[in-house]
Amino acid sequence: MQRAPVSVLREPRKKMQPRDTRLDSYQPLIDAILEADLTAPRKQRHTAKRIYDRVLDEHNAVDIYHQVVRGYIADRRKEI
Repeated sequence: MQRAPVSVLREPRKKMQPRDTRLDSYQPLIDAILEADLTAPRKQRHTAKRIYDRVLDEHNAVDIYHQVVRGYIADRRKEI
């Protein structure tokens, strides 16, 4: 009786869907600020810190971190 050939390589892992983050509800707000900055003079554009502060002050977003906002802004500026 012969055995079926066994592959040495494992099956590739399934791609997981991205999970929701705390930042998801604030992304449209951040995108609007970034789009408004496109028409603003260079010296009047928002920094990542300023956008983070605005989200905290205007929308009471105490559950997000500056590092997460900064990373999102860096990615979005490349896309916009």
